Amino acid sequence: AVVSTQSTGKAKLDKAKIDSEKALVGQNAAEISKIIEESKGSATIVKVLSSKGTSKGISEGLKVMRKKLPDTAAVIFAVKDDNVFFHCLVPKKVSAAHSLRADEWVASFSSLFNAKCGGKDLYAQGSGTGDSSKIENAIETAKKFVDAKIN
Repeated sequence: AVVSTQSTGKAKLDKAKIDSEKALVGQNAAEISKIIEESKGSATIVKVLSSKGTSKGISEGLKVMRKKLPDTAAVIFAVKDDNVFFHCLVPKKVSAAHSLRADEWVASFSSLFNAKCGGKDLYAQGSGTGDSSKIENAIETAKKFVDAKIN
């Protein structure tokens, strides 16, 4: 018996989707690298990516941020269509000095997106739905929350 190795239409669509997601992850990580360069010396970062975003893309970028800005707490937002993704990173030293917890920081704005969230004191993430006005409100809320803790 001969087994067919011919690709189906669905397999081609799945591969195209995977390739598209990989490209977005790379774009997100590159944009976060640029944010890192622009933010050296900052105690906190609250930014939304200008490129379409993915949760994995933010995660990859924050891995680099953890190494290059070890004393900086950050929330990074990304939007893809109507989906909003966000990740929060709080270094242990910052958490201890200012009682700043990633899960509490995310909780301060996540309801704006009817988001599902998870995390602990040093790292938290979530996703939900929203538009640009909700993003602006979330950024303002996140900044107020962290300013109250650190300043």
